[in-house]
Amino acid sequence: MGIALFPPSSKGGEHLLKNHWNRPAVAGNVGGSLLPSDCGFCHTAQHALWKDSLHARAVGPGLLGQLDVERDFATALSCFKCHAPLLEQQEAVVKGDETVKNSLFNPDLKKAGVTCAVCHVRGGKVYGPRQYGGLKTADGKGKRHFSVESADFHKSEFCAACHQLADGYKLNGKLLVNTYKEWRGSDWAKKGLQCQDCHMPDRAHLFKGIHDKEMTLRAVELNITQKKGAITLSVANVGAGHYFPTYATPLVVIKAYSVDASGAVISGSVREDFIGRKVSLDLEREEFDTRIPPGGRHEYVYKKPPDGTARVVFEISVYPDKFYFNLFKSLTDNDGAADPGLIKEATVKAESSPYLLWKGEAKPN
Repeated sequence: MGIALFPPSSKGGEHLLKNHWNRPAVAGNVGGSLLPSDCGFCHTAQHALWKDSLHARAVGPGLLGQLDVERDFATALSCFKCHAPLLEQQEAVVKGDETVKNSLFNPDLKKAGVTCAVCHVRGGKVYGPRQYGGLKTADGKGKRHFSVESADFHKSEFCAACHQLADGYKLNGKLLVNTYKEWRGSDWAKKGLQCQDCHMPDRAHLFKGIHDKEMTLRAVELNITQKKGAITLSVANVGAGHYFPTYATPLVVIKAYSVDASGAVISGSVREDFIGRKVSLDLEREEFDTRIPPGGRHEYVYKKPPDGTARVVFEISVYPDKFYFNLFKSLTDNDGAADPGLIKEATVKAESSPYLLWKGEAKPN
């Protein structure tokens, strides 16, 4: 394993945002490996957290099963801009009107998804939130690399490169990915709270989001109230500095039902409500958008519980990959997958991601 050696850089912090996310991003020759497993030889804590994150699974079966890189490289490249943005992660490069083989392509680096190098390495230099004069390896032999400091690693703008689409294609006047702008217009931004404060607390490389139950619970405040024979469940977005949820991928389902004195569900009492943005699989139609903006509130009113109701029960379930599950199923049913085996694998994964977020109840007055 090679560990890169660099001359020390002057402290003060470079501004990266202007060119750092030009695509394809060029990591360059660092004098050693770009693989996360090799970074983890010294950066053990960061690697241990990263390898269980969605960043590490950015190039997974769900993505690869949809893409035919050889026949439609342009479509694949549009996905790789965020899922595998390094030049060294791409099989081919576009030169003029031609697509030619990329001599720098590293298939193992591509499989690793959004790697350490995707954020931290450009032009043969290692960048980070702090300058290091040199790091010793675990074997004590003194191999090391220097890093160039940039305060941009603390800014939400750094994340916007992938978590904000440029103005362009919209549904019902709204971009499909608008997370950065949602944050920028929120009280979180006014208070100086950045993406990293929630998704990388104490610089932990967790990148947790709606797939994580505890993270999602911290985003919402839940209350049950009663008035004039109706029971209302209120879901307030008190912890997410963007819409809850921000993407069209997840769906939050509120299920309400009445039970009798024995605890049995009363027939015909089950009702559902949805929090999310549902779009058609071809991305041509928005069916509804009930997401909760930062500081906003969604209320579901359970009207007129049936006779014999002892308690009204509310359940909130989260389907983090709802859109993808429906898409993968459609690709399978219509023979539309580039790789049916990979899509089948992705379907199983998406099917296992839902969880019960919260359950509460109330006795009718």
